[in-house]
Amino acid sequence: MPQKLFEVSDTVVKDGETDTGAKNIRKICALVIDTASNFEVIHGLMDLLMTKVGADFAKKDYQLAEDNTDPRFFPTRGFSVMLNGAKIGSVGVLHPEVLGNFELKYPVSAVELDFDAMFAHFKAQNE
Repeated sequence: MPQKLFEVSDTVVKDGETDTGAKNIRKICALVIDTASNFEVIHGLMDLLMTKVGADFAKKDYQLAEDNTDPRFFPTRGFSVMLNGAKIGSVGVLHPEVLGNFELKYPVSAVELDFDAMFAHFKAQNE
């Protein structure tokens, strides 16, 4: 302990506007499992990623918005990540039921972000 995981990969989501009924979205995901939730580690990683793509928290390029509707996260410990006013991901501490379903014995903090939205912001900052 702690264990840290990081991945950039395509995910498949339903999309009624495509011929196949689905589309791929590239996402960035990171998780930390430890004896304490370590939310600050995941939040720090998210801040670093946002800084690298040119998003400025002080200028409100990106913000966290409380989101109690995402069942993956513990109540009051889940947030939507907003970039230029649009939701591009989620960050938070996983709900105990999720931990139980995967037989995890310790708290897990996670962040999941839309890679393409972050890259588009980066390109716009460097044009």
